[in-house]
Amino acid sequence: MNKYDSGMVAGLLHSCGATLVADAAQADLVIINTCSVRVHAEERVYNHLHLLKHRKQCEPGFLLAVIGCMAQKEGQRIAARFPWVDLIAGTRMLDEVPALLQRVREGARTPLLAIDEKPRLDFGETQARRENRFLAYLAVSRGCNKHCTYCVVPYTRGAEASRPLAEIAAEARRLADEGVVEITLLGQTIDSYGRDLKDGTSLPRLLRAIHPLAGLKRIRFVTSHPKECRPELFATMAELRDKVMPFIHMPAQSGSDRILRRMGRGYTRQRYLEVVAAAREACPEIEFCGDWIVGFSGESEEDFGRSLSLLKEVRFQHSFVFKYSVREGTPAQRLPDDVPEAVKKERHARLAEAQEMISLEKNRARTGLTEEVLAEGPSKSNPRRLTGRTRTCRLIHFPGSAALAGRIVNVQVTGATALSLMGNRAGAP
Repeated sequence: MNKYDSGMVAGLLHSCGATLVADAAQADLVIINTCSVRVHAEERVYNHLHLLKHRKQCEPGFLLAVIGCMAQKEGQRIAARFPWVDLIAGTRMLDEVPALLQRVREGARTPLLAIDEKPRLDFGETQARRENRFLAYLAVSRGCNKHCTYCVVPYTRGAEASRPLAEIAAEARRLADEGVVEITLLGQTIDSYGRDLKDGTSLPRLLRAIHPLAGLKRIRFVTSHPKECRPELFATMAELRDKVMPFIHMPAQSGSDRILRRMGRGYTRQRYLEVVAAAREACPEIEFCGDWIVGFSGESEEDFGRSLSLLKEVRFQHSFVFKYSVREGTPAQRLPDDVPEAVKKERHARLAEAQEMISLEKNRARTGLTEEVLAEGPSKSNPRRLTGRTRTCRLIHFPGSAALAGRIVNVQVTGATALSLMGNRAGAP
């Protein structure tokens, strides 16, 4: 979602005559789009702001803005600690960034603090600035109603608000007309998309609406919630399997029912396994990505063992593992952070190692098979090779010309690591 927001804000500024530059040292304006999910992300923002202080002092015309979740949550503190920042804009004010910057240029008192709550953002028909012209993110909703005890998102992005289906379909059509071949639909809890609209709109209905778009080859969506995934979604994925990719990012966070209750996740270990089984029955090739938090308040070795066993039972394609850190303003702040840092670190390593072994086994099992791959462009480490993604979102590297970028090609897998596949174009000399 942050990448999407960055692209949209860059698009708005581009429409006002701004030019995006690759080197921040050459920029007249630097915008830091922030995240508050983990402490480390906020610390990085503070480091950037300290480093830019000297430049602000030496270049009066240089503008510095902080936007996004951290701006929403910590706006007053940022203004007090970093008075050299020109603009602080929260999550519901991103569509007004150009106008706010104009106020700064016209002499508004800085830091200009804009953290108002609006019902929704309106980017109009802004064309986002994207890293890859063939791939695009598309936000279908914003905010979250889940209120997991550890999570700050409901307090930084607000309550869940779905965009009208027609508006999303129109944006998807514009993207396809621009040459985008893969769209990733974004929502904090994307499976509940449309529920607040009360007109029958749903994620399956949205998938059917954009599926026929000419030029669009692939559709993905994130992030799924085990409580909200329904058989209708899996049936729709199977029906539209030519474009809707068989991959679901569905955080588990813990495999212990006791910790899941403490986290306020709203489901059990058994419910998670039932969702996985239903998805695999409808779409046998489907793969799962999981998120995990280790060292949450009260987590015992037995609780952690339940997470480890769930990871092994589901056999995720890959997982993101995080050490728990207290987020100010969340209900979990009232709970003791009683798992020692050394224990968190050790559990993180064990869970990550188990996932690495599973990923390696699953990837090696693809050796000799031919995969449908969307070529994304030259590899960053070797420009003579291309990088792409399989239908199940596996990263794959293979020889090929940059002219293949944006095309679906068949690649035979010749090798594997835990993180990626290697291959050669099927039938190529």
